[in-house]
This record gives sequence, C-alpha cells and structure tokens, in this order.
Amino acid sequence: MMLNFIIILAIIAIGAWLSNILLVVEARVSQTRGRVRSARGTVDKLDHTIKRLHRDEEKLHEEIETLMRETLELRKDQTEVQNRLAAAQSRRRPQILILTDRRNPNDKEWLVTVVNPQIGEIDAGHPLAVEWARGREYLVWAESERDASERANRRFSARPGYQVKSVAAVKTDLYSSTPAKTAA
Repeated sequence: MMLNFIIILAIIAIGAWLSNILLVVEARVSQTRGRVRSARGTVDKLDHTIKRLHRDEEKLHEEIETLMRETLELRKDQTEVQNRLAAAQSRRRPQILILTDRRNPNDKEWLVTVVNPQIGEIDAGHPLAVEWARGREYLVWAESERDASERANRRFSARPGYQVKSVAAVKTDLYSSTPAKTAA
C-alpha cells in the first residue's frame, strides 16, 4: 500500500509540477499575445502615420510645383516690367541744366557733371540727395574742356562738397525735340 501511496504522491507531484509549468507557459503565451497585439497596434498606427505623411508629402510637392510655376510667371512679369522700365528710361530725355546763359562766339557746348555726396550724408531725406550723389548735368559754353570745368568749379566752389565729376563735349543738338540725324 505504501507503494501505491508513493506512486499516487509521485503522480500528484508530477501533476502539480506540470500544472505549474503549464501556468508559467500560459502566462508567457498570454504575455506574448499581449506583446503581439501591442506590436500590431503600433504597426497599424505607424502604417496610418506613414500613409498620412505620404499624403502630406504629395500635397507639399503639388504646392511646390504650383509655387514654382507662380515664381516663374512672376519672374517673367518682372523681366517684362524691367524691360519696359529700361525702354522708358532710355526714351526719357535727361534733365540738363544750363550753368549760365553767357556765351561767346567761339564757345562750344560741354556737358559738365557735378556731384555732391555730402547732401545725402547730411540729410538723407533731401529730395535731391540721390540726384546729387549720382551727379547733375549742366550745359556749359566754353572754348575748351578745361574752361568748362573751371566755370563749373567757380559756380560751385563757394559751397562745400561740390565737385566736377566729368566734362564731355556735346555731340548732338540739345535743342531739337528729336535726336539729330548723323550723316552717312
């Protein structure tokens, strides 16, 4: 009988041991299933995020293409406006001021450019500051280039900052409304 008792005790011990192993295995399987479900949920979320990002990327590419087309159109418009401005500026007759109306019979016409950058330095808001910085052209009658420069210097020497930038002989008729025609 003892043997039966030991056998039954051994069977119960083995059953308990197997049930413990079964509980541990079941707990691990349950944990693994939870991890798998969590991983699947994360994968699903990542898939949705990736799809959303792809849609956003496509929208951005479309927007970039639209902006590039608009930029090209605006650059074409800018070029056209710049060309029209350049044409208008080339048609505009430059403003030439007469230094003095005194003229001798042997005098020639000279264009003297006088500059004064100090006007802009002293008062940047002065209406003629930019024009004086670039230079204003004066028509001067004199026998030579040197005489024309001296006349301009005499006129502006009393005020500081004025200086003669250039002197050039006049090659066209300044008093006609159309440019003088050159002989062929």
